[in-house]
Amino acid sequence: MANFSTIKHLYQSNRLYHPARTLYWRLLKQERLVKFHQEVTFYSQLLEPDSLCFDIGANIGEKTEALFKAGMRVVAFEPQPNCMKELAARCSRYRSKLAKCECAVGAEPGITELYVHTHHAHSSLDQNWTVSEVVSSVYVPVVTLDRAIAKFGEPQYCKIDVEGWEYEVLKGLTQPIPLISFEYHLQEDNIDKTLACIDYLSHLGELYINITPAETLLLTFQEWLPVKEFLKSFPNSFRSRQEYNYGDIFVKIQ
Repeated sequence: MANFSTIKHLYQSNRLYHPARTLYWRLLKQERLVKFHQEVTFYSQLLEPDSLCFDIGANIGEKTEALFKAGMRVVAFEPQPNCMKELAARCSRYRSKLAKCECAVGAEPGITELYVHTHHAHSSLDQNWTVSEVVSSVYVPVVTLDRAIAKFGEPQYCKIDVEGWEYEVLKGLTQPIPLISFEYHLQEDNIDKTLACIDYLSHLGELYINITPAETLLLTFQEWLPVKEFLKSFPNSFRSRQEYNYGDIFVKIQ
């Protein structure tokens, strides 16, 4: 059977996308199907039904689809046209609950340069993001979180995964969102960015923090930690644990 990435473009504009992908998952990628159901359960437990969610750096819509399956409404932000096209196909059955924004999110509205990597999931507004090779660049529109909230309403949850640009996204926010998650990396040049994100959010309200390891939506702490308690263990306590080389930090703002 052909790799799904080689045939999915044939199906993005018609009703064969979902049957083809489901068949691919069941025959060759059962672990991906298990992970998807785990994500749905995670979001179902974390959020109230019908919560409005922002998916910033939505890429091809994997998290967006899991949020829909968990019963949420989603605004998906993604500047790469090909990724947004697949997201639309993936989430077509939820179109009444989906708003698509083919743009980036940053500190100021305007136009900026997106550095396109060999793998679309690694494309970034950070020129120095070196997870994979840059093959081209394009200029994309940028909105701020504040403007997105003014247009779509306040989300109960905002997921941010923008390959090193998380702090810039948060700088466009001047009001608390009940729950935010953002990707972190424990490489030395990225730790300061993560700490800057936490510090910035601490000015918007009282923070309670949790963390998940790489590609696993499983909260590490049974009880959410106040920011000072969290920073007693982060990043030093996680450096020796391979599964925490990167992951997501979840922040409740009260």
